[in-house]
Amino acid sequence: MPDPQIEKLLILQDRDITLQQLEKELLRVPRERGLIENEIATEKANIEAAHQIIKDLEVERHEVDTEVKSKEAANSRFRTQQLEVKKNDEYQALTQQIEQNEAAILKLEEQEIELMLQIDERRTEYETEKAKIEALIEERNEALARLAETEKNLRQQADEAQAKLDKARADADEEYLGHYDRIKKMVKRAPYLVALTEQRCGGCHLRVSNEVAGSVRVTEAPSFCDQCSRMVYA
Repeated sequence: MPDPQIEKLLILQDRDITLQQLEKELLRVPRERGLIENEIATEKANIEAAHQIIKDLEVERHEVDTEVKSKEAANSRFRTQQLEVKKNDEYQALTQQIEQNEAAILKLEEQEIELMLQIDERRTEYETEKAKIEALIEERNEALARLAETEKNLRQQADEAQAKLDKARADADEEYLGHYDRIKKMVKRAPYLVALTEQRCGGCHLRVSNEVAGSVRVTEAPSFCDQCSRMVYA
């Protein structure tokens, strides 16, 4: 059995690792939130892009309709002028302009009909896609709400874990605690305090020297792996 100070450090380490795990989970929350928010932004952009296509088609249709009305108004003026001119060539010139406008109006009206059909088709597709996208956005908003609740719970657990860790540090021997903190800075990850089994370190799994293997049997004196520097106990 390890000496009482090792027992205290084992409790401290367990609480330290628990806190570290909670802090890692908390660090993932902003990333997950960012991904979900980006997905929502993308879906909203898709809705707006689809709606913009419809608005552009409506603007184009309005421009065509305005041009039709402009040519119809011009023809109305030309017919009035025909009643006033006295020369046949002037009358024929006005007739030619009217015919040209009528031909242009016919093409414009065909173009307007095509645009109206496109608008109706796009609007139907838009409403269908909009409903799907809004449902996806709602799902993602629900995911954000769940994530917020998860974050709240994790913070509460982290606060509790921090309090337990502080208590364990207060209970630990100052010398052993100093070694623990030093080792924690040196090694890349937990555990910092490991059992020695068959003269092998429980952290790096390498064989320790006979001197270290013998020192772990001496109580009231910390021993360290001469390979990874972790504190070891028997």
